[in-house]
Parts: sequence; structure tokens; C-alpha cells
Amino acid sequence: MTATTGVADAGAASAPPHEPSDRRPAWRRVIDWFRGLSEAGKVSLIGGVIGLIAAIVAAIIGAVATVMASDDGGSDEPSATPSSGPDFAVSVELVRLEEDGFWAATGADFQPSSAQSRFLARPMSSASKEFTDLLRSAGAVNVEKQTIRLTLTGRRGQQVNVLDIHPAIVRRTRPLDGTLFSVGGQEGSPTFKVMYDLDRPNPVARKAVIRSGTSEWKPGPPFFADTTITLHRDEQNVVVVRATAERFYVAFRLDVTYMLGDRRKHMVIDDHGRPFQVTGVSCGADGRERYRHVFGTKRDYSMHQNVGLGAFSGRLCGEG
Repeated sequence: MTATTGVADAGAASAPPHEPSDRRPAWRRVIDWFRGLSEAGKVSLIGGVIGLIAAIVAAIIGAVATVMASDDGGSDEPSATPSSGPDFAVSVELVRLEEDGFWAATGADFQPSSAQSRFLARPMSSASKEFTDLLRSAGAVNVEKQTIRLTLTGRRGQQVNVLDIHPAIVRRTRPLDGTLFSVGGQEGSPTFKVMYDLDRPNPVARKAVIRSGTSEWKPGPPFFADTTITLHRDEQNVVVVRATAERFYVAFRLDVTYMLGDRRKHMVIDDHGRPFQVTGVSCGADGRERYRHVFGTKRDYSMHQNVGLGAFSGRLCGEG
């Protein structure tokens, strides 16, 4: 018994002492372990983690690129229908064709500053870009006809078929009767010529018919009844649109209806963020044109002012 007890005591003494369990949460143990690393060890660990993340991101990007290439048929050509951007681009320019006389009127009475008066009195002032900018800043609107040159450029591998371009009327009121400007013309080279009569309640696009022996435009049959404007990638078509008004002031935008594949779509075109505008002639009760001020063009293309009822105001409405 004594021997047996002695063996038992010896075994107990040789067993390792029991260590208490680590009750810290895992995240705390990781933080404490990281704090125990040397500075060089910390730098090495961080660099390794960053490298691993970069490798994962590169693998994801490579996989996405592979899927996109396979969806595109493995071709080196651009995708036929990119996911972003317009189906076609539009460049908008307000022009005066060579055959046009040009009148513009403001709603309010235009009173030029001293600097503006000096500029208008200079030879060739009415033929300069600065004059066009002055009219625009004064709110001048073309009288009776506004000509717009649209340059359409395809942006898709699929063919774009333009089915219609029609005016969306924003506002229609009596003609503007502030200050009238009478100036010269410019040039233009259209591929297509389209006309709109904005005096009508629902104007439609009509082919422009040039009268024999003249340069005068007259509305012909509906333009898009037998015409479709097509656009391939990077192909351009120039459309010259003429909007006319004799009885009203009209503000409008152009709504383009087109097909891309089997999808019918729309694009709205305006004058760089604001509506296009045209105004009829301001007529008095006596049937004569009435404006508060009139600026006319001299032979040297400078502008002179007639105060009150000037030469143009005395004309009968409708005289060319």
C-alpha cells in the first residue's frame, strides 16, 4: 500500500501544471499578435496583403474583359451597340443661306450702349460674328424664317434609320414688335432640305421645293413619306431645316424619331439648351409693319438706326 501510494504521488508530481484557457476573442488575439511583431514584420505583412488584393482585382478585370470579348463574337472590331453614349451625334448651327434676306426682331426695345453704337457704325459690322453675338444677347429672333443646319453623325455599328423630324412647340404668341434689324445673308450647303410651316397647328416636315428661276423655298409633299435618312458608324448627313412663321412668334424644339435595330427611339434637338425661335412680322391696325425702332444696313454693311416709325415700319405687311 505504501509503495503503491508512493508511485501515485510520483506520477502526479511529474504531470505538467494545468494552464488557464485564453478567453480573448479571436479578433483581439490577432491584434495583440500583430502588435507583437517587429516593425519589419509589420511592413512585410502589409505588403503581402496589398499584393494579394491587387492580384484578385486584376483577375476580376481580366475575367470581365474575357466575357465582353466573347459576347462581341471575339472580334477586334468595336461592339455594334455600345452600352453608353448617343446613337448618333448632332451638330446644330443657325445659318443664313445666300438667297436669304435677313430680318430679326426683339420683344423688348433694344437700346444700344455707347460701345455697341460705335460698333454698329463701323463698316462691315453687320457681317461679323460679333454682330451675330450682339443679336443673340439682345434676344433677337429671325423674322418669318429660321434656317437650321443639322449635321448628323452615326455612332453605332448598327444602322440608324431616321423616320421623322418634327417640331415640338414650346410657345406660340403674337409676333415680336420691339426693335427690327435688317441685314444681309450667308451661305449654306444642305444634303436634305426640310420645311415647316409653324403657323399650322400641327406642322409636318415637307420637302423644300425651289421655284423655277428663283431661289425661293416653297413647301412640297411630306418629306418623310418616302424618305428615310440612314446613318452608319461615322457616316454624316446634313439636313437643313427651315421653319417659317407669318402670324405668330413660335419657340420650338425638334423631336427626332428613329429606329435602332427593332427599337423605336427619340432624340430632342434644340439651340444649345434653349428652344429655336422664329417670329412673324409685327403688323399695326392699318396693315403696316410696326416696330418701336429699326436698324438698317448701309452700303458698307454698317448699321444705322431709325427712331420710331422708320422706313421698314412704313411697309405694308406681307410685302417682300
